[in-house]
Amino acid sequence: MQSTLRHSMADHAIRLRPPPTEDSSNPAWVMTRKRLSVDRSTSYVDRRLVYCPEDELPGFIGSDPTAPGRRDRGYFGTPLLRHVAARFPWLFALMLVQSVSGFVLEGFESLIAEHLILSHFLTMLVGGGGNSSGQTVAELVKRLSRGELSTRDMPRVLAREIGIGIILALGLGLGAYPRVRLLSRGATNLDALAIALSYTLIIVMANALGVVVALTLHLCGLAAVGAPPVVQVVVDVLGITLTCLVCTAVLS
Repeated sequence: MQSTLRHSMADHAIRLRPPPTEDSSNPAWVMTRKRLSVDRSTSYVDRRLVYCPEDELPGFIGSDPTAPGRRDRGYFGTPLLRHVAARFPWLFALMLVQSVSGFVLEGFESLIAEHLILSHFLTMLVGGGGNSSGQTVAELVKRLSRGELSTRDMPRVLAREIGIGIILALGLGLGAYPRVRLLSRGATNLDALAIALSYTLIIVMANALGVVVALTLHLCGLAAVGAPPVVQVVVDVLGITLTCLVCTAVLS
């Protein structure tokens, strides 16, 4: 009986971990979406109290809808206009930014007119960058919300994602060359080379931008709602610019 009681008490015990020392490279704090409440130095997660550094609290509170000051009513419990108000400013601002790609294309109008095949693959190029950056952002937002990563990890995460991007880019670039050369009517070797090289560079750039944007917006507690569309638009604009520059250098 006593043994059973001791096990039961241990299962429901609240354990307080001491804060890490200032020179600790691995702060002992845990963050999760489950039944969460936060004061200035501790968070209650699954019946356990764990240390949370104060400098992490702004992003910590802002990124979790169940944190104090954010009453989560659920998806259907939130008024429709509140969803609209949260999304519209982002979409309007990004619409204006994305229009910059029109000016870029106007500046390279003669290049596109001479090599019309480039216009056939612009969607593939910017779409590939958006797909790659979208995967990066989704992975980082998930791990940021769990507390596995913080903004302090940006250099390591950036180096890792650039490495992943290089490997992905090499494989995708090798696949893009025969796609353009063999399956496109009138495509030359230089056309295929320019498009494949552009695709390779866009993938690496997209992964790096995904890291920078996701971790930067996490500081403001806006990574979940802001990072995906921001990265998509920036990758679109820079992808078109990069494609035009690369094709100018190769095809000239």
